Amino acid sequence: AATAVRLARSGSKVLLMSSDPAHSLSDVFDIQLGAEPIRILDGLDVMAVDAKEMFAGAFGDAAQSMGGFGKLAKMASDTPGIDEFGAIEVLMQALETAYHDVVIMDTAPTGHTLRLLMLPELLDGWFGTLMELRGKIARAGKLLRKVFPGSKADDDFDMSAELSGGRDRVLRLRNLLTDGDKAQIILVTIPEAMSVLETSRTLDMLSKSSMPVGTVLVNQVQPESGDCGHCERRWKIHQRELADMRRRAGTVPVRVVESLPWELRGFDALEKVGNLAWGGDATSN
Repeated sequence: AATAVRLARSGSKVLLMSSDPAHSLSDVFDIQLGAEPIRILDGLDVMAVDAKEMFAGAFGDAAQSMGGFGKLAKMASDTPGIDEFGAIEVLMQALETAYHDVVIMDTAPTGHTLRLLMLPELLDGWFGTLMELRGKIARAGKLLRKVFPGSKADDDFDMSAELSGGRDRVLRLRNLLTDGDKAQIILVTIPEAMSVLETSRTLDMLSKSSMPVGTVLVNQVQPESGDCGHCERRWKIHQRELADMRRRAGTVPVRVVESLPWELRGFDALEKVGNLAWGGDATSN
């Protein structure tokens, strides 16, 4: 949110979206977000990916009267991981319309994020398998029409073209996500041992998948304080973990945002945080 506000106020057209079912993005702006982008600041559109609503829109009222198929559609909309499918579709739409200069996705915690980033490769494999099977499916359709001569086929539906088009869309997105000049992953962590270890594992997994990590941003770092014993002990712990995070990050820049004495809500507060996060040289923070 802070990065999006900073970019919007610098003149960029920004789309900020969240695939996190926790709806934290709505809370930080104190605005109820939905599946359609809304303009909350000049140059800044914000939305929350709602996969269930997308499924409902795709099937419409017809699913209500289609018995088993309607139940199947509802089961699909409740399937774990459906939020990632919705996020991928929204990303592809944003890529194809190219209305915004920057698209920022606020993702759910690590497991969801990794699933989301790996989904284009998985979908590519699915499309490839379906394309290999399309001949058998077509032959099965012809056989069914012989068995049930009264049935009608949709001659206008070209399965090969549909599968090929879908696979092309997924490949374009996968190529974008692995292009460090066009896309970057920003890992946000805190200077605590468990968070640093989780971030380190995530870095390793992303590196193996050729996913470009642009920055590790360490948030809520305790400032140094000579007149508070508790604060000083926390500062020493954070400095130790921050040094470990830098060591584990290797060549990936590490940026720091100290713990702040004010609430991080509202445009002005978020812009201040954005400036703190991105305003200086990463190696000096």
